[in-house]
Amino acid sequence: MQRETRIANVVLGALSALALLLLSLPLSTPVRSVKAGAGYLLDPLAYHGEAGYRRVSGLPQRIRQLLQADIENEALRAELRRGEWLATTVSALALENERLRRALVLKAPATRSPAWVHVMERDPIHWYRSVVVDAGAARGLSLNDPVLGPSDGRLVAVGRVVDVRPSMSTVLLLTDELSAAAAYLSSGTLEGLVQGQDGPRLRMNYLNAEARLSEGDSVYTSPTSATFPPDVLIGRVARVNPRDPFLTFQSVEVAPAADASSLQELMILRVRPLEGESKPPVYVPPPPLAPAPVAPAPAAAPAASSAPAAVAISTATAPRPRRAPKAPAAAPAPAPADADRAFEVIDPERPQ
Repeated sequence: MQRETRIANVVLGALSALALLLLSLPLSTPVRSVKAGAGYLLDPLAYHGEAGYRRVSGLPQRIRQLLQADIENEALRAELRRGEWLATTVSALALENERLRRALVLKAPATRSPAWVHVMERDPIHWYRSVVVDAGAARGLSLNDPVLGPSDGRLVAVGRVVDVRPSMSTVLLLTDELSAAAAYLSSGTLEGLVQGQDGPRLRMNYLNAEARLSEGDSVYTSPTSATFPPDVLIGRVARVNPRDPFLTFQSVEVAPAADASSLQELMILRVRPLEGESKPPVYVPPPPLAPAPVAPAPAAAPAASSAPAAVAISTATAPRPRRAPKAPAAAPAPAPADADRAFEVIDPERPQ
């Protein structure tokens, strides 16, 4: 212990003597070089910029070049780090642009207004339960709006909106144990209920106990679903579960078409679009064809005056001709007001 103390005292005395020697020496070129080197090692930021240039202007050329080369090296390293960050950003934007370009081909059902959103975050503890997206009530989202996702060039079922805030929303995934959707198998008219298991697989229950089930069948949303539009792909049958003698139905495991761990962009089907947005197209039946016009026939010759009251049929063609009421016997019948009357009564006693 005493030996270490003596060594420390000797070192401190030597450094103190060296400092006093340097302070007492005149500001010659070697002294300025040593001071500049020691100052740059202790505080390199003081030698950056215009003030640093003035500091090294009085040093020897070799020392000045070394210090300037190290300063330029640090600046180039910082520029290289910024370039790498920009390259990473550009690469990520290019991948996102490619995904969105493929998604432009996908079309939503005509009765809904689609809104594309980005996945912001997900629950790290319960990975297959929900995700948070960057859109909310400000973009017209509402509770229980169906959520679809792109997969192999088509839109597949992902989940539904369960929480709406002004600028963000929570989407409950189909893989959550609280999710369920009515669905049917592509191999027949068998319908069942697809339920989440809080994992990567789904389970389809309530299938007919006598039906033949096979792996690879596609599972689509049923027209009886209260959330999703009909005929949207959910997934494919991955395994047929053994029959349970105590149950009156069969069940299968379904591999979802959309992987919950790779969701990045989603399409939410809104009930109505916002003001100023284009509304979804609505089918309007064409108007019925108008009947072709009929050319008028030549007027009939009037009857003789000696004959009793005669009736002249008007030349106007009408779909349902109406007979005009008879005029009183004491007064002559008035002349027709226009050509739309179907009949004209001629009084034989009227002076010609």
